[in-house]
Formats: sequence, structure tokens, C-alpha cells
Amino acid sequence: MTRNLGESKVILTYLENRYGKIFNLTMDEEKELQKTIILDHEEDDLKKMFNRVEGAINIAKDSQALNVQPFSFFMVMITVLSSASVGVLTASMALLNSIFGKYLDDKKMSKKDISDLLTSFDFTPVFQSVIWALAIPFLFVLIVWGLFHRRVTKKIDKRYSVYVLLKECIDDYDKIKPQVKPTEE
Repeated sequence: MTRNLGESKVILTYLENRYGKIFNLTMDEEKELQKTIILDHEEDDLKKMFNRVEGAINIAKDSQALNVQPFSFFMVMITVLSSASVGVLTASMALLNSIFGKYLDDKKMSKKDISDLLTSFDFTPVFQSVIWALAIPFLFVLIVWGLFHRRVTKKIDKRYSVYVLLKECIDDYDKIKPQVKPTEE
């Protein structure tokens, strides 16, 4: 990346390459950085950088609808999970009802026989397969969305920080620039 403003495409990257760390600075470090930026640039350049950072923030705001999409997916997944659970439970109860109806109508069974019959039915693999089939995509989307959200939020925080920094540079330009006497050549 370049350290020359005229050759740079992204203001945030330009400032980081030219001045190093520009984010999460103390007030004194930020004041010194402002002074350095003001001394290195003309007021028009500062205004151009400010406008570009403001534009980048507006673009990021416009694309924030993408951050909401996983919540819609999660709601669908919860609905599907609930429906699948009710469906599996209903099917297993209907199966048990038909089996018990067939056995109980034909002969008398003791409580021990009924207990043995109930324990012989194991629906755990069915429930586990349904849970895994729904949990794996749910967790995958959750992790991908978390990483994406973290990356986007980090960039927006930096843009707002640079936005405030450049706004303060423009505001303080007339105070700081006259303090430096031009060198005579």
C-alpha cells in the first residue's frame, strides 16, 4: 500500500500506513496525531479524506441489512426444530398407540410385560438424528455470522474513529497551521 494520499484508494489504509496506529489512542496521542496530520496535509485534502470516510460509513450503514439475515434464518431454524420435534413425537406416539392397541386388545398383559414392552422401544437414534440434522446447519450459520459480524463491526468502529479524528483536524486546522512558520528556501 502507498503512503501517498494521491495514490491511495482507501483513506483508512492510507492513514494506517503513513502514521501507524490510529485507533484506540490516548487523548494525548490523538492530539499529537491530529497535529501531524494537519501539518502534513492541506485543508482541502483533509476535507476530501473526511468526505470519503463519511461515504464509507454510509455504505456500511446501507449494507447492515445483511447483518439481520441470520436472525431470520435462526427463527426459521427454531420453527423447523419445533415442527420436527412435534412431528417425531406425534409419529412415535401414533406408533406406540397402534402397537399397544394391537397387543392389549388380543391378550391380557401384566404390568411387567407392559414395562418390558415400553423399554424395548428406543427412539433415541431417531431423536438424535433429527437434532443433529438441525443443529449442525444452525451452529454453522451462527459461527459464520459471528465471525462476519465481528469483522464488520471492527471496521465500522475504525471508520467512526477516523471520522471523528478528521473532523477534529478540520476544526483545528486554522489553530495549528499558523503556529508553524513556513521554511524559507
